[in-house]
Amino acid sequence: MSKKIEDIINSTLKSNAQKNALDFVAHLQADESFSFSKDENDDGKWWIKCNNNLVCEIQVKTPDDSHESWDVWVYGDCIGAHDSPVDESIKEISWKNITLCGDCGAGCAPGRSKTVLGKEFNNVCQSTLAFPSPETDALNCLKKIVTVIKNDVIN
Repeated sequence: MSKKIEDIINSTLKSNAQKNALDFVAHLQADESFSFSKDENDDGKWWIKCNNNLVCEIQVKTPDDSHESWDVWVYGDCIGAHDSPVDESIKEISWKNITLCGDCGAGCAPGRSKTVLGKEFNNVCQSTLAFPSPETDALNCLKKIVTVIKNDVIN
């Protein structure tokens, strides 16, 4: 029987990490534009798409991992390409979470040029933004960013 992402979160995370991960998943599920698919080889890895375009990846560290955490990796070569107004705090949080290419072997080295909310960055990983165990401000930013990407995809 295939587990739902909520099952993995509830069995793996505790306290604020669990609450925040469930909150983010509920936010995504409330919008029918997003679809979820699980990595068949990793119960803790889920991809979220909009119109078959990868928006983000949620990784919940399983009990076998050394510490309890969850990460969100956000994708997109030009986040905010369409008219998606965001306040300065969302821009600043996003820009602080740019994922620079670390030549991990995923095939994107030496990184790409990407534009995030009007600012260009060089040497960026295929995963544009990374949010390790996001708390309140980062979580609010993530919710806005996935909406911005959805608008980019739809428009």
